[in-house]
Amino acid sequence: MSEGGVAAVIVHYRTPEETAAAARSVAETSARSSIVVVDNASGDAIAERLAREVPAARVLAQPSNRGYGAGCNRGAREGEEEFLLFLNSDARVLPGAVSALVSALLADPRAAVAGPRLQNPDGGPQASIQRFPTPWRIFCESSGLAAISRGRLFRGHTKTREDHSRPSEVESLKGAVLLVRRSAFEEAGGFDEDFFLYAEETDLMRRLSDRGWRILFVPQALALHAGGGSGGDALFGLVHEGLARYARKHHGAAGARFAAACLWAGAAARYAAALVTPGAAGHRRRIRYRSALKGKALLNTR
Repeated sequence: MSEGGVAAVIVHYRTPEETAAAARSVAETSARSSIVVVDNASGDAIAERLAREVPAARVLAQPSNRGYGAGCNRGAREGEEEFLLFLNSDARVLPGAVSALVSALLADPRAAVAGPRLQNPDGGPQASIQRFPTPWRIFCESSGLAAISRGRLFRGHTKTREDHSRPSEVESLKGAVLLVRRSAFEEAGGFDEDFFLYAEETDLMRRLSDRGWRILFVPQALALHAGGGSGGDALFGLVHEGLARYARKHHGAAGARFAAACLWAGAAARYAAALVTPGAAGHRRRIRYRSALKGKALLNTR
């Protein structure tokens, strides 16, 4: 195993511009990191493009798209570096970010995951710190209480109002950019491939936390994250499916049924509001919440 070495894993699905930019960001800011791009049967000649633009990146072509977690697991098996950098195709690490994340894990042998402070492409702040999605927290977000209440009781799992100004141990992190200790990753069994897209990183961090590993937020590490690059609003239903599956796995059938009902009711209310929202914003929201209402979240509660 390469001590202190980093293997960057990027899962690609029909986002050639974004994937090339993500791989280039690693090559330009962390020259000693290896780069593996797992192509989930995109059919868009990403291998040829990367060969021209980011020759340091190696492409693993998959025969079918088995989801994000399965792609990450496939990429992780390719090397022996001490650390795995899981990078969404729509994310880019900024100079110094990878080294700051590595330093944080080297300084704390019981830390399994370190994540950066995320920014929107325009440089504006993006919430990076999250909490585990219990059925109550899902209710608080779906009902809108987490957005309008200042009380701690009604904080959600993504709408948490956490302090992003200082390093801290946290429950969970947004999975756009995560540095993971390989030994911890392998101890936990990697990503659960039953999650196709969304919530797989939260499930991994929950299992690591249950084993006594720590999750670190490292604000001096910066990364840009656009969000929604591989599906966006049209695949929003997969967010609910992932959350329902997570609730079923960690909170049982009753908790999952409650969470799924909250998610459906929240999506229905937002879809109704979108029907009277004019312009492009209303159109996007109708696509998003129609996707959620047609999703299979309830099937993941059984």
